[in-house]
Amino acid sequence: MTEYAYPLRAGDLMVERYRLIDRIGVGGMAVIWRARDETLDRLVALKVLDPRLSGDERLRELARREAWAVARLNHPDVAGVHDFVRTSTPDGQEIAVIVLQLVAGEPLADRIALGALPWREAVRVGLRIAAVLEVAHRRGVVHRDITPDNVMVHGEQVTVLDFGIAARVGEPDDDSTGASFGTPAYVAPERLDGMPAEPATDVYALGVVLYEMLTGRPPFRVRGWDDVAADHGPVVPPDVPGLPRTVAAVVTSSLRREPATRPTAAEVARVLRAVPARSPRRLLTAAGALAGVAVLGTLAWSLSTRESPPGQGAGTPPASTPGFGTQPGSATPSGAAPTSAAASPSAGGSRPTPGPSAPAGPSTGPSPVPVLTVKQAQDAALRTVDDAARDGKVRVDVATDLRNTVNNLVRARPTGAGLAEQTQAVHLKIDQRVGEGTLAYEVGERLHDDVAALARALAA
Repeated sequence: MTEYAYPLRAGDLMVERYRLIDRIGVGGMAVIWRARDETLDRLVALKVLDPRLSGDERLRELARREAWAVARLNHPDVAGVHDFVRTSTPDGQEIAVIVLQLVAGEPLADRIALGALPWREAVRVGLRIAAVLEVAHRRGVVHRDITPDNVMVHGEQVTVLDFGIAARVGEPDDDSTGASFGTPAYVAPERLDGMPAEPATDVYALGVVLYEMLTGRPPFRVRGWDDVAADHGPVVPPDVPGLPRTVAAVVTSSLRREPATRPTAAEVARVLRAVPARSPRRLLTAAGALAGVAVLGTLAWSLSTRESPPGQGAGTPPASTPGFGTQPGSATPSGAAPTSAAASPSAGGSRPTPGPSAPAGPSTGPSPVPVLTVKQAQDAALRTVDDAARDGKVRVDVATDLRNTVNNLVRARPTGAGLAEQTQAVHLKIDQRVGEGTLAYEVGERLHDDVAALARALAA
């Protein structure tokens, strides 16, 4: 981007509070400065919209929505937003300024530029990104610009940046200029069709990032928008020694052309979370001779599961992973049938998080996620609340409110977009209760699964 019509300089004081130190990033619509908050004596990042774009109300609205999206998440792996202000330059130009948490580290893009990451590190970073997207989608936010440049890595810390073109789930995509389309290599093909904002577009971008981390190269050759529109055919699964087949399958399924057939961010996170953080060989070395017998047993189990999905023992036919089949013609083992249309983003909202699946066991074919009856799913959710109340893991009035919320959802019997919207509201309420400390985190996670199972039952 060329220089501003009204240039900002180190030492300038913005909105009578933020002293500019140096410029640390330049984008298509904004410049990011390191600055000192002279009121609270802390370093911050200032994202300043180019004053030449100040006449475009839609672009100013994008800046405001970025602040809205980040504030809505309040997630430890998202750079927090401190403030959003509109101010004027001395010559009367209006500018929008987002004040963000200053994040240490290096862009993931710089790491990938040096070559593929060790696959366990790629899984760890991918899991952190997927977990952010899971929360974002649950709260009605689609990032729309997941790229290695927008992920910072600092030791074990992973931070997702730049919600500059974020949108609400289901929001119409009326961008005729392409300003909010992001980077072509990470843009899902349906965005070129003007589809409403849906979580599946973030999952596609996550799949590209995961593939790049694992192999050092993108899955497709995409140089421009014509390449985004092209059908590249089935994805060649990442060929990485030791990589669990479940991870390879979830990466390739995330890159499917049809958004309704991709897994949710929650499903991707669940697969990545199941991967052991350390290799069986390291576990054996760490345990030492004193625990040799026990560790050898663990080693035998781990070696069998490294080549098989979690829950499958040696010599057992592959158990399917719900939601993660392959595209036609792919060599990757297929999983369960795609999520039903009523539970997909294209149905007008974020797909509910899958509920408990059937116990793993011998199988010769796909094993779809079981759908409970509405009564069974309702009773399971109420039982989770009752157990939490008995154990003191939920405040009494909150337990009553959650029971009423579940019962009201059943009484309303919504369908289609109405079901997606009301389910989204229940997920948000659970997150709010966990955030305020009136509901234990682990209970909240069980309730999310229960509500997702109830949504499937209502949609059946």
